[in-house]
Amino acid sequence: MSLLLVGCGERPQDGRVGSEGDDRPRIAIAGIAIESSTFSPAQTTMAGFRVTRGDEIFASYPFLSEGSSARDRATWLPTLRGRATPGGIVTREAYESMTEEILDRLEAVLPLDGLFFDIHGAMSVVGLDDPEGDLLARIREVIGTDVLVSTSMDLHGNVSERLAQETDLITCYRMAPHEDAMESKYRAVDNLLDRLEGGMGKPLFKAWIPVPILLPGEKTSTRIEPAQSLYARIEPITLRDGVTDAAIWIGYAWADEPRN
Repeated sequence: MSLLLVGCGERPQDGRVGSEGDDRPRIAIAGIAIESSTFSPAQTTMAGFRVTRGDEIFASYPFLSEGSSARDRATWLPTLRGRATPGGIVTREAYESMTEEILDRLEAVLPLDGLFFDIHGAMSVVGLDDPEGDLLARIREVIGTDVLVSTSMDLHGNVSERLAQETDLITCYRMAPHEDAMESKYRAVDNLLDRLEGGMGKPLFKAWIPVPILLPGEKTSTRIEPAQSLYARIEPITLRDGVTDAAIWIGYAWADEPRN
């Protein structure tokens, strides 16, 4: 399933939470990323994840290195980032362990102005049809509905209706192979910072357009046609007045799930 989502417009926001003596926005970082195949007999346990916590998460994002512009524009509150190489479906125990720790760490740093939600989008979990949507919905129960969430994804991830509803800003890679992975993550952060600093609040409009096509990632390289021309059309759209971002997801074919 290929998806297109555009965020545009603005809703004035009264102010930010900030910190005492510091009016910069308070932004948390969290996410779990894995590309899971439900056709594999293997399962991915906690041992398959590289989990980073707190300030060690900064090392994953060069654009948030100490002294960088993006780092200085906010008070950053990294919580937990779980990442694994492609594998089988994630055990429920591993998912719940990371999710509960994310929720606990988020609760400990409240209040927040924003959240940088860094995921792949193709995680499968035993007993769940939409893990990323479930994760963000549970995060919302902790941080509240007013916090601005900006999501970064792989273009081979799946955007469910639930995920589209729970996030405020969303973007994905525009290249396959993913030479622009870090650029895309920075774009998600920059979009979030711009809206918080400008007092624009949540976008007034989001368009989530599911396209009934199931495509394997191996046949959708943006270096060749037809994806090359299709993805070349994205940036001009983002330059239109009122448009925050535009993205196309090829989706993920190797998981037998309703969101595909």
